[in-house]
Amino acid sequence: MLKLECPFYEINKPSNTEVVLVTFTNRGKSFFDGKLEEYNCNAFLNFSDATKKRTVTSWNKIVPLDKVMFARVDDSEYSKDIVQVSLIDDKEKELIDFTKNNSLLSIFKKLSYVSKKDLTSLWKNIIYKIDENRRREYDVDSMPCLFDYCNQEKDFVESVFKSCDNSELFELFFNNIEKLTKEKPYKITSQVEIISNGPIQNTINLIRSVMSTLEYENSMKYQSAPIFSFQTNSIDSSDEDHKKFIDTLSKEGQKLNPKTFVRSTSMAVQEKV
Repeated sequence: MLKLECPFYEINKPSNTEVVLVTFTNRGKSFFDGKLEEYNCNAFLNFSDATKKRTVTSWNKIVPLDKVMFARVDDSEYSKDIVQVSLIDDKEKELIDFTKNNSLLSIFKKLSYVSKKDLTSLWKNIIYKIDENRRREYDVDSMPCLFDYCNQEKDFVESVFKSCDNSELFELFFNNIEKLTKEKPYKITSQVEIISNGPIQNTINLIRSVMSTLEYENSMKYQSAPIFSFQTNSIDSSDEDHKKFIDTLSKEGQKLNPKTFVRSTSMAVQEKV
């Protein structure tokens, strides 16, 4: 199962001043309601904390609903399951850190695929323990992101893998960590032409079926008839993965009635992240 069925972090709430990912879902009379993406916790944002140094011409531009945003925790103890947050202006470092942590999840998806072990169980048994130690060692203002901590504390991380009987996965895990610290990630995009005389649902089912077998992060977007854009990240995939994906789409498409025809129109274009 290559979907994380648990919060990114084990603890329910972040600490004060911690930068978090939040999706705001509703605008009230004086505040926004939202949900933290990596914690099992809700959040709210006062209008006054959303408009510092900003002129309100459109709330949709300042705080778009149902879109993941960065925020800083102002009051983690506001209530049992709610924290108060404010928006932040300088997002460059936070974006880098969250990208790294997303890479960590991609690595664990690969470990899950290779070992045939449940992703959620691996995450809870390994990452939760590593994060617990990270928070114990650092104050929130100086705490490295989870990915960097794993890279810095190799011996401790190895001991965690061993403690939960996953020592055979440690070498693969750390090889991927080292690869990402040496190589700057980039996006890989292929344009795919898909033609079918059957209903559109045939094409949708074909794409979903093949994508469900992939062990790396991916997206497939409709461009214009009959072109789709398939995109992945060099963190956990390669040009060869794109070729295999398109070949599989083509083979599976030929099994449908009526047949669906697939070909690449622009293969594996690399773009810096």
